[in-house]
Amino acid sequence: MPTGLVHALGRLPFPLAVTTGPDHTVALLTPAVRLLLPALVVGRPAGETAPAALRTALDDAPRTGEPSRVALSTSVTVGCLPVVGADGTVEGVVLHVEPRVAGRVDERGSALQRLAEQLSRAATPEAIGRLAVTAGADVLGADAAGIYAFAGPAELRVLHARGWSDEVSRRFERVTLQRGRPLSDAVLDGVPVYLEDAEQWLLRYPEMAPVGTSEGFAATACLPLRVEDRDLGAAVFTFTAARAFPAGERDHLQAVAALCAQALDRVRLLGAERAARAAAEEQLRRMTFLAETGRLMEAPLSVEQRLQQLADLAVSGVADWCAVHLVREASPGRAADVEQVAVAHTDPEKVAFVARLEEQYPPDPDADTGAIHVSRTGEAVHIPEIPDELLVAAAVDEVHLELIRSIGMRSAVVVPLLVRGRCLGALTLVHAESGRRFSDADLAFSRQLAATAAVALDNARLYEQQRRVARTLQSALLPARLPTIPGVGLAARYQPQNADLSDVYVGGDLYDVVEGPAGAWAVTVGDVCGKGAEAAALTALIRHTVRAEVGHGLGPTEVLRRLNRAMLRDPGPEPARFATVAHALLGVDAAGVTVRLVNAGHVPPLVLRGARVETVGVPGTLLGVYPDVELTEAEIRLERGEVLVLYTDGVTEARGVNGFYGTERLESVLASCAGLPAESVADALLADVTGFQQGRMRDDVAILVVGVDA
Repeated sequence: MPTGLVHALGRLPFPLAVTTGPDHTVALLTPAVRLLLPALVVGRPAGETAPAALRTALDDAPRTGEPSRVALSTSVTVGCLPVVGADGTVEGVVLHVEPRVAGRVDERGSALQRLAEQLSRAATPEAIGRLAVTAGADVLGADAAGIYAFAGPAELRVLHARGWSDEVSRRFERVTLQRGRPLSDAVLDGVPVYLEDAEQWLLRYPEMAPVGTSEGFAATACLPLRVEDRDLGAAVFTFTAARAFPAGERDHLQAVAALCAQALDRVRLLGAERAARAAAEEQLRRMTFLAETGRLMEAPLSVEQRLQQLADLAVSGVADWCAVHLVREASPGRAADVEQVAVAHTDPEKVAFVARLEEQYPPDPDADTGAIHVSRTGEAVHIPEIPDELLVAAAVDEVHLELIRSIGMRSAVVVPLLVRGRCLGALTLVHAESGRRFSDADLAFSRQLAATAAVALDNARLYEQQRRVARTLQSALLPARLPTIPGVGLAARYQPQNADLSDVYVGGDLYDVVEGPAGAWAVTVGDVCGKGAEAAALTALIRHTVRAEVGHGLGPTEVLRRLNRAMLRDPGPEPARFATVAHALLGVDAAGVTVRLVNAGHVPPLVLRGARVETVGVPGTLLGVYPDVELTEAEIRLERGEVLVLYTDGVTEARGVNGFYGTERLESVLASCAGLPAESVADALLADVTGFQQGRMRDDVAILVVGVDA
């Protein structure tokens, strides 16, 4: 803005606006202009919106170089002061109020400025209402006033009011919008309604006139509170004397209403933003809680331990109390039981109190309410406010009732643990001393929490079932115990792949010791391709075929040839099904053991003689692939104190942080076992290979140790 205009603006006592250029573009407006020239808009030519007389005065001032003036009403005169720059050209025009009406306008303008400043700091609708009522009533001398805001689609509630009797205030604390009433019409039409006296009340609103003119009131002004197309409420000012509401007063009331509406809209938007942020933060908190719940429920703990951790987590953020019930499997001739397996509160003494209470007053196993009922029906229960009548109905006697009341329960939700159409139990959440109440949103979250727990529980149940089946099947494929051979020590170790990942599958490693005719003993260690049911079927075929052929008195080579033919006759669904097998026949005598060994593609056995380890390298073709296999039988003599070790490739191919375990490490560990019995040798080998992998077995391991007593 040119410097000359700024200086002129500072010298005038009651400035309204500044225009620049030949089309008188509005460059600046002061608050007082809203009362006198509300049509002026910053950035637009004044000639487009100003009254014709004012446009003439604006043109005359720069043309003549002299001040001009125009009377906007009988009480208001606006002057137009041209401002000449240093180069002699007119920089613009300053509009100001002539002194004869400036006092009243300045008072209202100052009041609006104060109101705008105060409203900018108001943080609540009630504070805004109080400021607007005070500003409007004090300047205009209103005897009563009120500010209303929307409380629903067609209902207003009072934010602040003064001057009315208690009876009238209570009656109009809430107002339903209805055509034919001044306040409603102002809001619905978006146009102020002015009633100057009792006669106008009777003429325009005959049904409401007795109310509007009661308690000595005569004039009323009802103004809508609107920002753009958003209706925010209404303002009402009433007077005991008749009032004409001249243009200046109407402008002031509308300015108050506009400032109030803008402030309410600001608070509304701020509230919506805060609510959205709070909702987003709450949703994030709940999603984080659900994720934490999922991690807890997947922990390698028992079902009861997992659920107790869930209950402990729940009382840390979503409830004061938490309990979990589970449906136990029904026994023959008896319905399934519902058992409480977890309960939690931040105060351990209260948990102990509830435990003593339930011990003294055991819950009814056939109850048709509460967690037991929800566990059996799968129907959730939401009690936003727990009535005392519910406690009375649940109590056995007066003492029981007082004990229940002492817990202080206020609100509760009980949701079923549902998964795949089955109800596994119920999750109970209770608010007590916090005084909080469970909402519908809390109920929905509780269902999510219960669903997360139920899925994890069901997965754990299925996993345990698979583990039991796998372990049962695996144990059926291995000897329950090794036989006793006079003069010979036997030891076997079997370690499946990691228990946390693969113990639901049946491994393909096997070992067996079986007695043959004429006091001979056959030992077998094998490794089947693959895992699972197919591997189990092939393992069973190998074990039982070998046992049958040994029982027929056949030598090691013929046993494996017949096993190969049996595998080819029954190939199974898998196209590549094979196995490696080391099989030996032991002949025990007073001095030691003679071993006749055949190796069908298996890792070579080791012999410990004193502190020296020998590898028994016997060539041979793996089984189950070729109709004719090449097998070589080797004879090994074990003297007293010497040891034969047969094992699977899960030992030598074990991977640790430093690479593969390897044969050299196995031989080194075996050499350190010189003089130890078979059991100790087996323990040492398994411990070393397990430790090498830091306990994470990547393949099954089978070890069979044959030691000649010293």
